[in-house]
Amino acid sequence: MNKQIKISTVLVTLVSAFLVYASFVLGNSEDYLFPRLISSMIAVLSLMLWFEKGDADKSTNFKDLMPGIAIATAFILLLKILGFYLASMIVFFSLVMYYSKPSESKDFWRVLLIKLGITIVFTMTLYGLFTLLLQVRTPEGLF
Repeated sequence: MNKQIKISTVLVTLVSAFLVYASFVLGNSEDYLFPRLISSMIAVLSLMLWFEKGDADKSTNFKDLMPGIAIATAFILLLKILGFYLASMIVFFSLVMYYSKPSESKDFWRVLLIKLGITIVFTMTLYGLFTLLLQVRTPEGLF
């Protein structure tokens, strides 16, 4: 691993360790079940970085990441206005449309409908997970 990758791996590991610590130390255990699951998964993924065998000269093109970061920022800013589910649906669809491979023009509408269907299933899954299963109050907005 080169020096930049080592530094970023150490930083990600430290942040994930802090998240796990905070989720287990703070608050009621019943209220922190979901943050514990998420922080533990982040910790496992960050530990996997230590064993990754990749190209040493391979680097990330941050120009490709900027639209995703902008969409994520818009999601955070619009969360209370639009609500969790509508904002999640719009963000998921935007990310899928931006980062997917362009399709041929004759199949455009079919591909668009498939992506929209996947977006709806994703949103319904979020609703089932957070509202029905975990019974978590999500930010409410227009709906």
